[in-house]
Amino acid sequence: MLQFSKFANFYFLVLMIMECFKSISDSGGVPVLALPLSFVVGISMLKDIYEDYLRHKSDNEENNSKTSKGKVATDENGKDHSQFQKLAWKSLRVGDIVKVCENEYFPCDMLILSSSLAKGICYVETKNLDGETNLKHKKASKDVTALVTDELSVL
Repeated sequence: MLQFSKFANFYFLVLMIMECFKSISDSGGVPVLALPLSFVVGISMLKDIYEDYLRHKSDNEENNSKTSKGKVATDENGKDHSQFQKLAWKSLRVGDIVKVCENEYFPCDMLILSSSLAKGICYVETKNLDGETNLKHKKASKDVTALVTDELSVL
């Protein structure tokens, strides 16, 4: 049905239906346009299926990329220690703490809690989203940074 949202395909479909009526058809009621229209629509469908397959394959590769997710482990003395485990992007959930290193891609929208740079500053390249290759300056909120500084020392 999506193929007939294109004006040309819809136009030839209407003409093919009109060819089926002997009183208005110059082909004697034989839908002559059925074969070429079926060929064009079939090729377009095959192209769309192939593009969807490539997109699906690309999405799976992206979703299986690894990132470092923070986790707190308690030792036998009851003291908390930080651990980061490699985890597929598709396994991340809202609220997970993720460690992003320099020149590393990250999987989703994130809130900056802290940065190794002064004043909680980091630089993000968004060329995958908007095509711009310049670095965008992002900064963690002072209030958030103050709240999580002690918590991040555990992680």
